[in-house]
Amino acid sequence: MVPRVPDRRVVVVRTLRVAFLLEQAWHRVPGGTAVAAIESAKALSRRVDVDLVGLTARHQVGNVPPAFVGLDSETTLQSAASLLPRQVLYETWHRIRRPRVDRMAGWPDLVHASGGAVPATEAPLVATIHDLAWRRHPEAATRRGRKVFEGWLSDSRRADRVVCPSETTRSDLMAAGFNDDQIRVVPLGVTLSDAEPGLTTRLRVRHDLAEPFVLWMGTLEPRKNLDRLVAAMSISKRLVDVPLVLVGPEGWRTDVARTVAPLKGRAVVVGPVGEVEKRAWLEAADVFCFPSLHEGFGLPVLEAMACGTPVVTSKGTATEEFLGNGGLLVDPTDVGAIAESLTTVLDDNELAVRLGSAGRDRSLDYPWSKTADGLVAIYHELLS
Repeated sequence: MVPRVPDRRVVVVRTLRVAFLLEQAWHRVPGGTAVAAIESAKALSRRVDVDLVGLTARHQVGNVPPAFVGLDSETTLQSAASLLPRQVLYETWHRIRRPRVDRMAGWPDLVHASGGAVPATEAPLVATIHDLAWRRHPEAATRRGRKVFEGWLSDSRRADRVVCPSETTRSDLMAAGFNDDQIRVVPLGVTLSDAEPGLTTRLRVRHDLAEPFVLWMGTLEPRKNLDRLVAAMSISKRLVDVPLVLVGPEGWRTDVARTVAPLKGRAVVVGPVGEVEKRAWLEAADVFCFPSLHEGFGLPVLEAMACGTPVVTSKGTATEEFLGNGGLLVDPTDVGAIAESLTTVLDDNELAVRLGSAGRDRSLDYPWSKTADGLVAIYHELLS
């Protein structure tokens, strides 16, 4: 009898060189699009089967956006910068499909437009579209903004694959004329880490927040529906003494002072913060309210869930897709329903604990490594 010889075949994993747009991190208001791009890039760069190079416009030496600061020692994001500044680069990509990025990026296997502008290339192209909110709510975007977004949407039609983070956006893309065979859904992720010890207490003391408070976080812009959240906290007798903390940069068409005026001093407008303080605010909050009119995904909701904070958010948009039992869903146009849900969470500690625990468990299903897995599967599908 011939002895069986063990199978010692070696599986060779092909390393893909991927040119990945990272310029969003330098935008005046980076928003969730930049967070998604950077975190996806970090997760991709940790893989042995991906050689990632970030695409950027021309920037002065030392001009590093906050999203790039504090990368762990195991994560390096190599980048290739154009000779053109951003506005010129975006415009020429859109109008004449030049300059092509292939030589600049070391002749990649494919190019990934990770949200927003679409680089010019002769390589296979993947484009991410997070949402079509400006079509759902055109009044919530500037005329120039709508024009830019439509241009980027048009450019994305030449992509071989279009990635979106939710079924909500998939439906919007199909309504906009994209082929279902072209679209792939890859949800975004969240990083789980504890807040800096003692920081939540220091934030409460600094802002005189001895009592329970409601937290809202994101970019301050019309579709985030802050006026109705403020109205809900103004009309409810239970919420009449509850502070509202707003964390995030100002976007457009939002007069923050006027919006929060009905709260008569109960609003704490913090402004933009770094990742460490952001996590501390999420952990410190008694309830996180995000009644946005429309979202392509809604990262702040998932981040709040990862911190074990109970959530009140909108029905009928992407946040409903992943919320699970981590919070309460409301009609974002119903001020009374928003007030009632906030009151329910604040008055029922057992419910708040249960929602927070369920949300944290649910968030475990959304690591950024899983987002990277989904993207790499699309890369291989495209190149096979």
